[in-house]
Amino acid sequence: MSYVPTRFIHAANLRLDHQPQGIAVVSDAAQQLLEDSTLTCFSNLIQSCLDQEVDFLLLTGNTFVEADHSNRARIALIDGFQKLAARNIPVLVIPGESDPLSAWDLQYHWPENVNFFSPGDHERFDILRDTETVATLQLFGSAPAKTYQSLKLKQRNQLFNKHNQRPLSIGCMTPASSASTQESATFELDSFSLAVPDAFQNDDDSNEVAVDYLSLYKGTSHHTFEMQPGVAHHPGTPQGLNFSEYQKNGVTLATVNSETPLELRRLKVAPVRWLPVELQLEPHTSAAQLKQLMKSALLSRKPGKHEQLWMMRWNLTGSGALLDSLDDSTQQAELILELQQELDGHPLPLLEHVFALQFSPTENNQESGTELTQRYLRQVESFHSRIDAPLERLIAHAGHLDQTWHQRLSTIAAELDEQQIFNTAIRNGQSWLNISTDEELHS
Repeated sequence: MSYVPTRFIHAANLRLDHQPQGIAVVSDAAQQLLEDSTLTCFSNLIQSCLDQEVDFLLLTGNTFVEADHSNRARIALIDGFQKLAARNIPVLVIPGESDPLSAWDLQYHWPENVNFFSPGDHERFDILRDTETVATLQLFGSAPAKTYQSLKLKQRNQLFNKHNQRPLSIGCMTPASSASTQESATFELDSFSLAVPDAFQNDDDSNEVAVDYLSLYKGTSHHTFEMQPGVAHHPGTPQGLNFSEYQKNGVTLATVNSETPLELRRLKVAPVRWLPVELQLEPHTSAAQLKQLMKSALLSRKPGKHEQLWMMRWNLTGSGALLDSLDDSTQQAELILELQQELDGHPLPLLEHVFALQFSPTENNQESGTELTQRYLRQVESFHSRIDAPLERLIAHAGHLDQTWHQRLSTIAAELDEQQIFNTAIRNGQSWLNISTDEELHS
């Protein structure tokens, strides 16, 4: 199949001027970078559109957070869109949950290159380069199944231009179409069929999906599913805002040549990188050995083109005097100071460090502890290994809470260190339950 050559960038979850969450005290320089991170990321995105000479920019949801009421986000959008308008690059805006269409203030005179889509719109939209259609776009939301028939594969194959080339067809899932798929931010999907409503996967006489490129609506995680033919894709978020949003951050550059399949490439545009690093400490591990492990972990990673700050979380697991000492913030500060001195001369971004300590009960403690202590520690370890994100799960299953309280408690939970809670539980258990045999028998 011959396609009209085209190139576009797909971005989602920009969340302009939304602030990072769950961070400790940082330096003034890091604080400024964190506060401006999403705005800087958007500026890098706009420059990438210009550098890559794209035909259009596709924004699929949560470009900003309405509840923030941010003037800086609005100014950044206007400035960025105007730069694209000067190069005749259209912007296609699909509203999301945090930036519904009403929040975009359509009464304002946005640059003429900006096109807004309502979740209720299901007509095919032609994306033009000069007078040539390079791609078509259609929303998939709450419309009945028959609405999707207009883009069935056998029909859209007839949309050829004067060069006998067919434009790429793009479908966009909206929040309305993903409302029934609660896995959006929590679970990794095992198959494409779980992400796409049956109404537009197939028709009665064809096993082919309705579009070449299906934009998914799936939270902040990056997802790609192969279709037959085509691809379903969600770019995730270009700029993470906490340590749980550290994987595959970026925007997607999609390229279509006349005879080759759709090619997707991730572009990193974030100025701040969140890096959790797991390190296992033995009882005999020394401070010098730990510094070498941390140094190796840092130097093994290559800074991205736009990265100015690395937020490091050192997840230290094990036991011993060194790990015990790092429970003190002063000892942590001394270790980081010595590490920074060892890194002098290496071209790394600004570094900020936090520690997450996980204490493993030693064999000595297990042998000398009472039966009650051992039972308690086994229960804590079993719960920790079986239950993922227990605080979030507890809140999610609290059916008596209204949406406002759900949001408040979720915000608080995001700022808590679950591992620190488990560490405290282990230490308290070893201390409180280590009672004598006589006390145990008569308690």
